[in-house]
Amino acid sequence: MNGTDFASLHFSTRELAPDKRLQALRELFDRAVRLNIDTEPGRVVEMQMHVAPGLRRARMLSPLTARLTRSAPMLADGEDTICLMMKTSGHMALAQGRREGVPEIGDGVLLVYREPVELHFVDATYLSVRVPFTALAGLADVEAAAARRIPATTEALSLLRSYVAGLPDRFADPRLARLCATHVYDLIALAIGATEEGREIAGQRGLRAARLQAIKADVVKDAAIQIDELAARHGISPRYVQMLFEAAGTTFSAFALERRLDAARTMLTSPRYASWSVTELAFEAGFSDLSHFNRRFKRRFLMTPSEMRHNGKPEATTDPNIAP
Repeated sequence: MNGTDFASLHFSTRELAPDKRLQALRELFDRAVRLNIDTEPGRVVEMQMHVAPGLRRARMLSPLTARLTRSAPMLADGEDTICLMMKTSGHMALAQGRREGVPEIGDGVLLVYREPVELHFVDATYLSVRVPFTALAGLADVEAAAARRIPATTEALSLLRSYVAGLPDRFADPRLARLCATHVYDLIALAIGATEEGREIAGQRGLRAARLQAIKADVVKDAAIQIDELAARHGISPRYVQMLFEAAGTTFSAFALERRLDAARTMLTSPRYASWSVTELAFEAGFSDLSHFNRRFKRRFLMTPSEMRHNGKPEATTDPNIAP
């Protein structure tokens, strides 16, 4: 993995002639995935890949039926990464050493590139993250976790899935990319079984970041949600929710206010809510005090909610003493 590369790829064999598809797929897996792939000729395969420093992400979009292998002679290529695969549909089985993992939907399973491995897919789709083996040194016993099924109910795995799904396709700032990669390392370590020291380190870094992102995502989906409900949903205390936001340089109240104002603006400019009064929209967005809503809205958008509803233009006045 080149630590300085950024790239995004949407790969599909759909537009290729059926007799060219398998060759193109094998070339991609040989070059980018470092696995041999055998599947039926002519099969349509579609996937996305994103590369950032120290982190590769992939999502299989089309159901894949195939046999993937990394044989002993292939180990000479020097690829020293690990790949955590999270199954989203179909059947998947991974055999490495004397271990075999057969994940259910939502489960994860770990592939270690420094050992031979064999995978079998039947109509399977998955999300995967691939990171340097050395990135988890000291955080977890990686080799002991190879091919072991990680239940979907594992908190760190669930947070990892959400965290990775929320990452941008590309990073404008390499420093942010490295920070996000570190968070992914922490979550992988916690998911596969971190050492005591690893749990302490990851708990202060990646776990906090992933929890905060998951909480923010809930607020974006439902701007009216209250902190007590959020805390209960994530199995933490309301005070811990506040601490997560404070560590990020803001507060829950400030973040929720911005999202509620955004929600109100969206509804004010949507034909779907044309019959709703401003008061109804304010309450729907999570405001319980109409005067507070009006004041905050005007401060944020430099116009009243009614003006925003009229295509973002100030309302026409009916006062004859004021020139148009």
